[in-house]
Amino acid sequence: KEQSGNSASASSAQDLDVGSNSLRSYLLSVNEHFQLDIQTRSDGSKFAELVLQTPLDREQQSAHQMVLTAVDGGAPERSGTAQIYITVLDANDNAPVFDQSFYRVRLAENAPKGTVIIKLNASDQDEGPNADISYSFSGHAPLKARQLFSVDPRTGEIKVKGVIDYEKARMHEIYVQAKDKGPSAVAVHCKVLVNVLDKNDNLPEVILTSVSTPVQEDAPPGTVIAVISVMDKDSGENGNQNSPIGCWSDVWCAHPSVMALTGKKD
Repeated sequence: KEQSGNSASASSAQDLDVGSNSLRSYLLSVNEHFQLDIQTRSDGSKFAELVLQTPLDREQQSAHQMVLTAVDGGAPERSGTAQIYITVLDANDNAPVFDQSFYRVRLAENAPKGTVIIKLNASDQDEGPNADISYSFSGHAPLKARQLFSVDPRTGEIKVKGVIDYEKARMHEIYVQAKDKGPSAVAVHCKVLVNVLDKNDNLPEVILTSVSTPVQEDAPPGTVIAVISVMDKDSGENGNQNSPIGCWSDVWCAHPSVMALTGKKD
């Protein structure tokens, strides 16, 4: 964006006539941003400077076209014209913008390394290097997230690079920044929340706790001799256990979480 007040030499017209028939003035076609500043040299000749009056915005209009007219003082009045074409050069005055500031994704436990969980996208209204965006972890990204995931600096893809274990962490927060490659670049940030989905990857663990050891010969039926507990690190249906219930001899029976003596004494 060029600021108002800047000027450039617009043109210097020549008129072979002299006196009142010589060059009298310059005129500029109607436009929103420029005007002429007519200057007179010591020898009486005139030249024009093109002065910027209002700031330019390349993202709104990348080029401007005007007509410069030089008019003499003769009768009849004669004039000559020149086309002025101005190309607005880009300034790095726009920061990248993510499609969203917050993303939520679901990821299966034990997802293979290299799995793409999301492709982030940020856009920049500038052009060239000023719009060439690079993605990376922001300074807020936890170390654990950096160990489990990677960010492709060119595509914005977030991939799995570690072991995703639901039993260790059911959720991960990833903070990513986007930054263009222009001068005085400003980074923008987004947050990706990863919810890990449980898989049935753990076997139930049976824990036997003895209550009375040894068992007396004359122990009555129904005597509790041990407590059985079953644990499964998985969640939901994957963590539900079917405890052994019933009798498998005329002496031993299992009840939910309890093993007891049963049967008649001889």
